[in-house]
Amino acid sequence: MAVDKEGYEIGDWLSDLGYTAFVLQYRVPNNRLGALQDAQRAIRTVRSISQQSAINKIGILGFSAGGSLSTRTATRSSEMLYPASDAIDKVSARPDFAILIYPAYLDLGKNKALTPELTITKQTPPIFLFVASDDPYANSSLVMASALQKAKSPYELHVVPAGRHGYGMRPGNPAAETWPILCQNWLNKQILKNK
Repeated sequence: MAVDKEGYEIGDWLSDLGYTAFVLQYRVPNNRLGALQDAQRAIRTVRSISQQSAINKIGILGFSAGGSLSTRTATRSSEMLYPASDAIDKVSARPDFAILIYPAYLDLGKNKALTPELTITKQTPPIFLFVASDDPYANSSLVMASALQKAKSPYELHVVPAGRHGYGMRPGNPAAETWPILCQNWLNKQILKNK
């Protein structure tokens, strides 16, 4: 199940590194707006309950379709996509960083260009991208990195030669054994930067 491989196992890994992690179970399938509303509310909720020392260290991490959701959360955070119901909905939905592991569906524009709903600016939070070149969705990471480069928005892109798609952190796959180390180093730098 994806929520195990790309959710609970990742939450445990982050906890082992000393981070507080939450696993979001969002509305799927075929409810992209509902999923984005869920992600926005989750960011707002986590920020509203965080200690002051962690308030600017809240990120989002997603795999495959969850990578698409994480990207939409990072690039559409200023949009209020549901009616406010309480004080939590007045809190910022902008993640301070985003981690996209083999993201999909970021290249739905004309001629496989960046998906039109994604607006990349200098205000887009720092993004970590990881993909294998033999992944059928690899172009998503490449067009996203290109858009971030054009906008002068900070990012780090890693492309490894093999691994395909959907490996999470499971042993036996070279990509699954590579991205966590690179991501941990990048994440530590982001957290230190936001002290």
